[in-house]
Amino acid sequence: LPVYAELVQRWQRVDPRDSLQGADGVANVMRQLYGLSRPAKSWERDYLRSRVPGYDPAWLSQFLASGEAVWVGETNSDATGDTAMLSRLRFFGRGTGSLWIGDEPLNEIEDRLSENAQMVRAKIAEEGASFTLDLEAVTGFTPLAIKEALRELAAAGIVTNDTAEAMREVIRWRPLDTGIANAPDPTRWLPADYRPSNRHVVQRRPNLRRIPKWRRPDRPGAVPSNWGGRWSLVHRLGTLGRTVVVEERAAQIARYWLDRYGIVSRELWRRERPRVAWRIIYHELKRMEFRGEVRRGYFVKGLAGSQFATNAAVEQLRSIAEESENGKPFIALAASDPANIYNLPLDLVDRDPLSRPRGTGGLIVTRGGRVAISVEGRGKRIAVADWLEKDDVIRAKEVLALHLRGEKNARYLMLPEIGGRG
Repeated sequence: LPVYAELVQRWQRVDPRDSLQGADGVANVMRQLYGLSRPAKSWERDYLRSRVPGYDPAWLSQFLASGEAVWVGETNSDATGDTAMLSRLRFFGRGTGSLWIGDEPLNEIEDRLSENAQMVRAKIAEEGASFTLDLEAVTGFTPLAIKEALRELAAAGIVTNDTAEAMREVIRWRPLDTGIANAPDPTRWLPADYRPSNRHVVQRRPNLRRIPKWRRPDRPGAVPSNWGGRWSLVHRLGTLGRTVVVEERAAQIARYWLDRYGIVSRELWRRERPRVAWRIIYHELKRMEFRGEVRRGYFVKGLAGSQFATNAAVEQLRSIAEESENGKPFIALAASDPANIYNLPLDLVDRDPLSRPRGTGGLIVTRGGRVAISVEGRGKRIAVADWLEKDDVIRAKEVLALHLRGEKNARYLMLPEIGGRG
């Protein structure tokens, strides 16, 4: 299993020996990860930064501005509370929406929307792709009410935007109290030449925790007065108006998986849960085997059932198995990273306890596919494998520090004391 873990890391360019560069590298990474639903904050904080050293957010903005890909938000299925937060994102190429988000009716989702969100959705459907200011004009809502409605629609996977900047604003946006968002301007009845006096006015104080944090407009990360880009409905059919048979969908998904992992097994279906049954995808993989495009066998111990692999993946798997572990780099990646095969639903008796850090913000540091350090809470709790030497622990901590800092040449970051397996 560690050999397969290293293969996937190199296949997805997480290994520094295979990393990509610049805007072209970001485009290649996004194409390889099409269709995956992952935590919204992790895409730029972890996945892209691990694959493209010196990652610049402008590179993702440039890629989305080209119009090739679409981003769609999701909420956690086990989320508590009445407010649906945008917690997950997936990207896919235009025209492939039915592969990942299905083509079923949205009646049940739309019934749970607020009145403001339903009205904004209706206006977008009527007017087409619209700017934020256009929506304010046709609905008469305040800017805060429009943003809250768009956040709700984006979290439900109903609308999207053609810019990365708007996507980032939705991720950062904190829901407001409905009364605050919909309240009209309290000074609308005052004369134009009115000047306030020094008299104190007693009024109910709003909940400060529900108000977005103010940022100076001249500082990086400041929230603009309106969200840029055009808002449009997500094309869930995504097939340019034609009906696609389920076998064609299965073949497309199989090709995406081969490009993403090199070796395909049932565990990938259990993790990603596409809109096509595994038996149909398996049938299409067998068709590809008959055409000589893939090979079937049992390449990785620990993966259940028959496995399908490209010739390049099999050759690289053999090469990695024959390599010596000495000199291999330490690699830090998020536990939710698509390149981390330890988060697959594997039925292993001797699973390494360090391979599954608990809670959100989990990270692992590996060498040669073996888990060297397990991290919980973005560095709050750390455990180290007992097979590491003292010098190796220091090097692994430095790699972890660089990942947490997100800088290629970051200084040494002090981390908590590292404990053993206990």
